[in-house]
This record gives sequence, C-alpha cells and structure tokens, in this order.
Amino acid sequence: MTLSINTNLLSNLGVYSLQGSSLQPQSNSSAQPPPDKVNPISPPNISLSENTKQVNALYQSLVSNSNASAMAVPGLEANDIAGKQSKRVDYTLTLLTRDVYRQSSLGIGDYERLSDEDLLKVGIDPDTLNDYSTGFQAGVYHNKGLYIVSFTGSNELKDFMVSIRQGLGYNEKQYNQAVDLAHKALGVFGENVVFTGHSLGGGLATVAALTTGKPAVIYNSVSVSDATLKYMGISPEVAREMADSGLIRHYAVEHDWLGNLQKTLPLDQPMGHTIELKYEYELENVWDVILPNRYGLHVFKAHFLEAVLELMAEQKPWLDKGNTLLASTDATATDTTPQQSERYYAG
Repeated sequence: MTLSINTNLLSNLGVYSLQGSSLQPQSNSSAQPPPDKVNPISPPNISLSENTKQVNALYQSLVSNSNASAMAVPGLEANDIAGKQSKRVDYTLTLLTRDVYRQSSLGIGDYERLSDEDLLKVGIDPDTLNDYSTGFQAGVYHNKGLYIVSFTGSNELKDFMVSIRQGLGYNEKQYNQAVDLAHKALGVFGENVVFTGHSLGGGLATVAALTTGKPAVIYNSVSVSDATLKYMGISPEVAREMADSGLIRHYAVEHDWLGNLQKTLPLDQPMGHTIELKYEYELENVWDVILPNRYGLHVFKAHFLEAVLELMAEQKPWLDKGNTLLASTDATATDTTPQQSERYYAG
C-alpha cells in the first residue's frame, strides 16, 4: 500500500503522497472520523504567505463538516480514555497530535485550542508552551470539560539530540518542562486532563501521565529511560506496571524505523500497552529492493503521523469483527462512522 506523508510538519498546508521517488501534492480535507477508501484529490491553489487569519479560516473550513457525534463524545472524561483497549477517540487524539505543530491553529472540530489569552486567564504562561531554547512545544485543547495536552515530536535537530541524550540517561529539560506543564494543567483544569504525543512527544506525554496519574495515548513513541524516571522520583518498575495496566496506550506502526532501532539497541522500550498497526508495504523503488527490510524507504514512511492516521482509518482497531466498539466511551455500542470516499487529514 502507499502511505501519505507530510514532508514538513510545520507547514500549514501541503500534504504529499510519496510514490516511489516522486513527491505528489494532495489537498487537505476535513478532519472527519476515519473513512474506508482513498481517492486522490487535487491540491488547493493557496499561498502559504497568507496571513494567520486567512490560513485559519481555510483550515477551519476543512473541518466544518466533521461528524460531531464521532469527534466529540458527550460527557467524555479522562478516566474514560484510560485502558488497554483501542477506542475511537484515539483517532481524534491523533488529529490533535498532528494539529499541535500549527501554532496558529484554532483547533479541530469541537476540540478548541486554547489561545495565549485563554492560557493567561487560567494562570498558564503561554511562553512555557513554546520554549525555543530547548525545542519544547505543546498545545492545550478542550471539549466539554475535557482538556488534552498535546506535545510535539522531533521537528528540529535539537529535538533529535534530546531524544538521543535522554535515551542515554541524561536529564533533559524538555521532559521536566512536560512534567511542569502537566501538573499546572491538572491544577487549573481539574481531573479531566489527558496527554498525547508522537515520537519525542510520546515520550513527553509518557512522563506527564506517570507523574499525574492521568491517561496518555501516544504514537510511535520514543522510550523513556530509567534514569529519566529516577530523576523525577519515579520507580521504573512501578511506572512500567502503571503504564502497561492501561494508563498509557501506545500505537506502534509495524516497520517504524524508531521502533526497530529501539528494539535493536540496549535501550528501554516505550511504555504502555502496545497496539500494533500492521503495515503491508509494497516494494516501490530500487532502495526498497537493495536495502535490508529494516532500512528501506517504508520504515521512514511508517514513522510519520500520516501513516498512523491512514492505518488507523483502514484497520479501525477499536472495532471487533462484528463492527462493535471494543471499549465504548459513549452511549452507542456500534461504530457510526459514515462511509467516505476520501482519506481525511487535518492540515
């Protein structure tokens, strides 16, 4: 299969499909719940130099037709998200995990992103969510009393260095910043707080969950070293037991290069109950033929959030064979996701 990936996570627009060695632009679509089939669509003719207001207006138009019953579960609480079983809301959290890279975003559908003014009103300094000296970046979303703290992954060279150094046992500031933000969010928003993140962001969400006892859903996450946990006063053994018992759900795409690397090296593995997303790739170019299985182009595709989104939409791990939700967080026990002809992503 061919997976769509975004070659620049900081880009407001411009999702590309990697086919062989060529990049082909695709348009962004509304952030509806997972559909079943992908049809290529033409890219919008929009300049990236438009001002923030225009970009946000466009972005919101892409999600204006979202299915509210699937995007927003009435009365959803943090404890509803905990557990080992995949849940439909996990797809929405993936969209928020991707949206957080857009600092000018207003949110997705019914999940509104708190502005700097909103954060100041509750006593959170917006600058603590964007520290350019360390590379730390996060966003806070809310919907009907539920608050989601989403952490970005590695979008700069310094972020990759943070992941490497943390894995080797160094005390990295980004992890301390994640814990500080988690405690602040819990203090001002109350008990209905959850965390999410991808790659490095998954590691940050992990420590946020472990230090607050609130759930996290993470994707293709980096591992958190025992040394980092000890710096924070957490027993690694207790932490892994908590995470594996359902505090943290970890979606891992098969063949992901980061996951392969962490399994090969003498490193601690990502925490949480793992839900593997199967990725049956096709040999698309000469490098996939020449290079060993773990080094082909597909392993890099497998790491991107677009791969997570596409595979979740295709496999719907929250359903059993009878099309019934494995772990319902709302009043209905069957999946009501409408059948769509396009793959939907948030830009």
